[in-house]
Amino acid sequence: MANFNFKSSGTRISDRNVSPDKFTKKLRDIGIKTPLTNNQERQIFDMHQSPVDQIKDNMRNLILTNAGERLGLYDFGADLNVLLFDLHNNTNVESEMVERIQKAVEKYMPGVSISEVSEVELDRHEKEEVNRMGMAKIRLRIIYDIPSARIGNQSIEVTLQCGG
Repeated sequence: MANFNFKSSGTRISDRNVSPDKFTKKLRDIGIKTPLTNNQERQIFDMHQSPVDQIKDNMRNLILTNAGERLGLYDFGADLNVLLFDLHNNTNVESEMVERIQKAVEKYMPGVSISEVSEVELDRHEKEEVNRMGMAKIRLRIIYDIPSARIGNQSIEVTLQCGG
């Protein structure tokens, strides 16, 4: 009968060295942060690792984009700058903005459910500066949920400004 020596065939389970690095979850890049920056210096552009942050960034870009600005998708965006020219003359501007935001989100971000769109009051200094320059400016707060991810009560604020 032959004797087998299994000494070099591996390591015993009791000899196991467990490194915490093996079990730490690495964050994966999801999408490019806008505005484009390179602060992390890992890649050419900084990236989002959180789906919530990426959705917030996408929502901001959707709301601030006007019709015709996105190459290949002429109707992408909420097209709100057109309404700013009638901001002080038309009483329905806020309701029209809400309708356009809802419509754009339903079409391009169907996984997002908007709960509320409201105007945020500008402070006195901002109002005086805008009036002096003859411009129109409005700040909107959008509160939304992401039902499929069970994420609720997210919000962003966007500021729209143009000559008026």
